[in-house]
Amino acid sequence: MKELNSSGTIKVRSFQAVAEVAGELGADVEQALKDAALDPDLFSRRDDVIGYPSLGRLLDECIKATGCEDFGLRVGMREAAGAIGLAGFAAINAPTVREALQTLVGSLHLSDAGGVARLEAQNGVATFSWRVTTAGVERSEQIADAAAAIGCNLMRRLCGPKWNPIEACLTRPRPSDIRLFTAFFRAPIRFEAEEVALVFQSGQLDQEVEGRDRDLHEVLAPLLERAMAEARRGFQEDVANVLRAQVSNGPLSPARAASALGLSARSLSRRLAEEGASFLDLAQRVKYDMAQSLLRQDKAIAEVAMLLGYSDPTAFSRAFKLWSGTTPASWREEQRRRLARH
Repeated sequence: MKELNSSGTIKVRSFQAVAEVAGELGADVEQALKDAALDPDLFSRRDDVIGYPSLGRLLDECIKATGCEDFGLRVGMREAAGAIGLAGFAAINAPTVREALQTLVGSLHLSDAGGVARLEAQNGVATFSWRVTTAGVERSEQIADAAAAIGCNLMRRLCGPKWNPIEACLTRPRPSDIRLFTAFFRAPIRFEAEEVALVFQSGQLDQEVEGRDRDLHEVLAPLLERAMAEARRGFQEDVANVLRAQVSNGPLSPARAASALGLSARSLSRRLAEEGASFLDLAQRVKYDMAQSLLRQDKAIAEVAMLLGYSDPTAFSRAFKLWSGTTPASWREEQRRRLARH
C-alpha cells in the first residue's frame, strides 16, 4: 500500500504578516527565523513554500519572543485575498459568494497543501471551515486562528465590511483576554471547536460579490484553471485531504467528501474511477497513513483507534493488520528497531 504524503506545505505569502506583527511587538524577526532553523531571507521570497512543521516552529519562536497569545489572530487580521494568491483574487471577483467560496475550497491546495477548507449549507445555515491536516504541528491552534481571521476578512470583502458571522469557531483554548477576538469577529466565539469555522445565513451564498470586476474575473478564471492543471496534483490527493479532515468526525462516506468538494457523490466516484481509484481504497489508504503517523508519535493504541473513528482498539487492530500484515504494537516496535539501527 502506497503511503500518502502528509507533510503539508504552505506558500510564504500566506503568512507574510508574521514578520510585520512580530517586529511591531518588539521581537527580533531575524533571530526568530534563526531559532526556528529557517532562512533569514525567507520573507523576501513570497512564492517559496515551507513545511507546516517549520511554520509552527516559527510561530512558537515569535510567541516566546513577544509573549502574545493572540499572535496568530493578529497575523490573520492583516491578510486576505493576497494570502491565497491567484485563487483569492479569482474568488473576490466571482459572480456570487457561493462561487467564490467554492473557488477557494477547490483550489486552496495551490498555496496551502497542509490544510483543507470546506463549505456546507443546510437548514438555512452555511459553514465555511478549515483545519490543519498535517499531524504533529507546533502551535497549530495559532495557524488556525490566522486562517479564521483570513476567512473573515475574505467574507467581508465578498459581502461588504459590515458582514458578521452568526458564530466564529476556533480550535484554541479560551485565552485569558478575548477582547481582540470579539472585537474582530463581532460575533459569539466558540473555543476548543473541532475545526475553525465561520457560521452564517446560507441565503448570503447567493448574493452577488460586492465590488466584483467582471472583466477581471474573465481573465483570472482561465489562469486559475491552468495553474491547477500545471500543479499536476491528482484528484485523489484533493479527496485524501478532505478525508484526513473528516476522519475523526464520523464515518467516511462519498456523500460527505463530495459535499466538501462541491460535487455530487456520483461525480466524486466517477472522477476517482478516471484515475483508477475507488473511494473505499482511498479511505483505507488515508486511515493507514494517519495510523502510521500517530503511532510514530507514540500515541496509545486506544487513542489512535478513537482518532481514526473506530469503535474500539480491537476493531482498529484488525484493520491495521489487514493493511500492514502485522499488529499496531508490532509495527511500532519494528519502527523503533529500525531507528535504533540507524
